[in-house]
Amino acid sequence: MMKIYIITQEDIFAIPRNIELLLESINISVKGVATVHTTNSLSNKKSLLIRSFSFVSLFKFAWKLFWGKILNFFDLLFQSNLIVPKKSIKAITKKYNIPLKRIMNVNDSKFIKELETLDLDIIVSFSAPSIFKEELLKIPKKGCINLHCSYLPKYSGILPSFWVLYNDEKETGVTIHYMDSKIDNGKILAQQKVQIDPSISWLDLIIKTKRVGGNLMVDVLSNFDSYASQVKSNEVNHDFYYSWPTPRQFKELGRKRKLA
Repeated sequence: MMKIYIITQEDIFAIPRNIELLLESINISVKGVATVHTTNSLSNKKSLLIRSFSFVSLFKFAWKLFWGKILNFFDLLFQSNLIVPKKSIKAITKKYNIPLKRIMNVNDSKFIKELETLDLDIIVSFSAPSIFKEELLKIPKKGCINLHCSYLPKYSGILPSFWVLYNDEKETGVTIHYMDSKIDNGKILAQQKVQIDPSISWLDLIIKTKRVGGNLMVDVLSNFDSYASQVKSNEVNHDFYYSWPTPRQFKELGRKRKLA
């Protein structure tokens, strides 16, 4: 049984479903989940989105977010299984009785000491908005691995689904790779290409790539030794590294296609 710990950020669109896929796997044991809350979390970039989105895009995004939170509220209130799939990480961990922590710093010494007691095989990052330092990286026996929603080494960094649309790419991908002290660096365990529909919105592409990546993560963890024996080299190419878009770039993309 593969013992794992998941480090991620708040999300109602795709990450809860990915966590549930791992919880339902018969040969994976999830020992806990931690959500990281930093200034780099998408949930803490509301002011950027408000300044960047058109009224229509902002309304659509806010409506989807509001409706998801309403469903989650009633799901948690009545502790029912009527809401499928679950709309929050809290609802998922409550359903499966998995410990959930809210942390500010993944490299905090107290958090690291807690992880050291779990005898972990792997730490899984689903969009964790932090750099893992050496003390954290060395905790699991088989390493820390990350799902990045681009076909590395292209589009490393922040919001790859935004940048592939901004640059009019016809396809993107997902990558599962070992983590080291550099962003989106480390040898590649598995990759899968994802075609970009000409009419897809930015939000829907985020959801699509995270779902493809979630399925790939289950396969990697279920057959880890096989994937680990065939890793590919991966070195961050700074020509393909992207940071947060500016409000102007959001508006430019919004003129070409839907954001939400």
